[in-house]
Amino acid sequence: MGSKPAKKKPSAKSKAREEPRRRVPERTRETLIAAAAALFHEQGLDAPSLDAICERAGYTRGAFYVHFASRDELVGAVVEKAMKDFLDAIVAEGAGDLRSIVAAFVKAVEEGRFPVSQRMRASQVLEACARSWELTVKYLGVMVSARERLAEVLRTSQASGVVRGDLRAEPIADMLLALVMGAQVATQLGAPYDARAVEAELMRMLAPVERKRRGA
Repeated sequence: MGSKPAKKKPSAKSKAREEPRRRVPERTRETLIAAAAALFHEQGLDAPSLDAICERAGYTRGAFYVHFASRDELVGAVVEKAMKDFLDAIVAEGAGDLRSIVAAFVKAVEEGRFPVSQRMRASQVLEACARSWELTVKYLGVMVSARERLAEVLRTSQASGVVRGDLRAEPIADMLLALVMGAQVATQLGAPYDARAVEAELMRMLAPVERKRRGA
C-alpha cells in the first residue's frame, strides 16, 4: 500500500485569513458586554430588556444565545469585566514603583477614565454581587489580587528607596485599596475630591524619613 500524502501546512496567507474569522465570535461577545454595560450604567441592572441590549449591540437574540445562556449570565460577564478593569486601574500586572502607579491612577481620576465608574457604577457591582454568591467570590478574588499586587509594588518601592522601609506592606496595601474604593464612590457621587492633593500627601507620608527631613 502507498503511503498517505502528507498534509499541507497552512500558508501564511491562509493563517491570515483564518485569524479574523476566529476573532469574530470574540468581538461579538465583547460588543454585547459593552452594550449591556452602557445600558446598565444608564438605567440600572434591571431596566434594559434583553431586546434593548441586543439592539444596542446590533445583534439578534440568536447571536446573544450563542454566547450567553441567560440575561443573568450576561450580567455576570459585565460585572467580571468591570472588576478586571478596576483591578487594572489600581495596579497593572508587572507595574513599576508606587510613585508612578499613584500618578497614573490620579491622572485617570482627573480625566474621568477611572474604568469602573465609566462602565458600571460601584453600587451596581455591589448590587450584582448581593444577588450572586458566585460574583461575590469573584469580587473578593479581585480585592485579594489587588492587595497582593499593591503589597508587591510597595516592597519594590521600599527596596528602591521610594517608600519607608519600616512599614509593613500588607496593611499599607489595605489602606491604599480603601483609598481607591473611596475615590470610586466620590467620583460616582460627584463629591469634591482633590486627587492631586491626596497623591501629594500620601507620598509625603510614605516617603523615607531622611527624604522628609531634606525636604523640610
